[in-house]
Amino acid sequence: MEFELWVRIVKESIQKGNINPWDINVAKVADEYIKTLKELERFDIRLSADVILVGGILLRMKSQVLYEKCESTLEDDDVEDNPPEDIWNYSNVVQKNPQEKKGVPSKKHLKDKKQITVEELIDTLKSELKKVKRSREKKKNKKEDVIYDIIEEMEKYDISELMESLILELRKEGIIVFQKRFSDRKDIIKNFLPCLYLANEGKVEIFQKEIFKDMIVKYRENNSYEK
Repeated sequence: MEFELWVRIVKESIQKGNINPWDINVAKVADEYIKTLKELERFDIRLSADVILVGGILLRMKSQVLYEKCESTLEDDDVEDNPPEDIWNYSNVVQKNPQEKKGVPSKKHLKDKKQITVEELIDTLKSELKKVKRSREKKKNKKEDVIYDIIEEMEKYDISELMESLILELRKEGIIVFQKRFSDRKDIIKNFLPCLYLANEGKVEIFQKEIFKDMIVKYRENNSYEK
């Protein structure tokens, strides 16, 4: 049976990144996956919705991993027990403690998390894809999760051109407040993922002065965008 393209890209990303298939580093897989999408794009290869959606899911998984690492370094009194609601919890590959609240991982729980194999990662991604598609059908008249709206909308645009346009503007301005520069919903959706790609490649820096406030995008000097 033929593998779906996104499955092949995930497996190739693991090989390229020299990642242990029995103990998957989700952050590294996400980085390698996005790099591959960029390479395919340079050859004008049209990517399916599933391939792009998986990229978004991996970015969300990476965000959760980084959040948990940060949370585990802080004392209990300094942080809330609940992670942000929009960060996806891949609970089907986590051993749950029956004494914990459902969906709320404790610090001990984070430490007890078992290793993730490549097959478990792929099964998890398949499950998430199904959830996304079901969600689209059931919530046509409701507010969709922003990340899925962004990824779906991005299929209409040439990400490379958007990235080039953004980097040219940032080179002139130095820094922009994303929500002020792109106030229209369509422009926000169109430019959000290219900003993430540029940050992933080290060409811009993205940060917030306050959590859940305006996103600031800063041009990084001496980056290799033109090389």
